[in-house]
Order: sequence, then structure tokens, then C-alpha cells
Amino acid sequence: MILVYAVILLIIAALLFRRDLSAIGQTSFRGGWKLAVTIASLFVLQAATVTFVAGQTITQMAILILSQVALVLLFLLNYHIPGAKIFALGIILNTVVMVVNGGWMPVTPETAQFVHPDRIIEIESKPSSSKNIVLPRSETNLWILSDIIRVTLPWRRNAVSIGDILLIIGAGQFIFLASPKKKDRWQVIHQPLEEN
Repeated sequence: MILVYAVILLIIAALLFRRDLSAIGQTSFRGGWKLAVTIASLFVLQAATVTFVAGQTITQMAILILSQVALVLLFLLNYHIPGAKIFALGIILNTVVMVVNGGWMPVTPETAQFVHPDRIIEIESKPSSSKNIVLPRSETNLWILSDIIRVTLPWRRNAVSIGDILLIIGAGQFIFLASPKKKDRWQVIHQPLEEN
């Protein structure tokens, strides 16, 4: 969810810096709309069967990992787009730490309590509305790649990983480098005429 908030803030910043966001729609993607629809469908399936559903089944973990791998494929196919490589690296780091911890993104009990101070946190449980599993630091493989960075927003608390930070940087690169700066009216009106 933090990525969604970050993208909204990046778009607002781009508008304030007078970036032409309409140019983003003209970016050519490899893989076509069929690949994009397939990946979007995987993420809808992920939301319907994993993120907002209790439990830790093998099917849920398989859907979660498959959606991440498909997203990496999409960004590697489109490595020419600004931010795609950084975005893919962020997804890879997140996927690796999830795979080595049983298919879920680990979070320590202390960080889970920070995010949800009103809940009782149980070890090896999957908090509702999340892709996390609560594990002590000593039992977390590749702990440094897990959700260790605590973030306080005015309306909620959250925890993010190094991979999530890379996703935000990749999204920022895409938004700012794929959208040229708009020309001021004054510049357009007073451009020197080319000599014939």
C-alpha cells in the first residue's frame, strides 16, 4: 500500500514541477496488452485469495510468488523504460526474501506491533490484509531484506523493505524521466524563428 501512496505523491510532485504526464501514455511497452492483462489478473487474484484472506496455504503462497515473478518478467522485457531495472530489482529482492521464508514477507513481532498497536501479535501468524508473516529476527532468513523500515504517515503506520524503497525509486524515475517538462507559454510565444 505504501507504494500506492508514494506513486500518488510522485504524480503530485510531477504536476507541481510542470511535467507533461500525457507523454507517459505514449511509452511503448514490450509484451503487449495480453501480458499486461495477465499480470493484472494475477494481482486481482492475489488480492482476492491472499492479501485480504486469512490463512497461509500453499495455493496462496504459489499465487503470491507467481504474481511477483510475472511482474519481474514484464519489467525485464521493458528494461529500456526509465526505472524498469530498479523496479525489477526491488521485486526480485522482495521475492527472494519471501521465498526463503516460506513464501511470505517476514516482519518481526516488534515491527508488527508498531504497525498494528491495537492487535495481539502472534508469532508465525499472517496479519489480516497483508502479505506478511510474523517471525522473530533470529528466525528470519535474509532479515535485512524483510520489512524492517518503519514508516509513520499522518493516517497510518507501515513497514517497508529495501525492495519497496527500490520500487518507489523506480516509479519516481519512470514518472520523471518519461514525462518531459512542459514549456511555458512565454517560451512558446517568444521562441526565435528559424532562419530559412
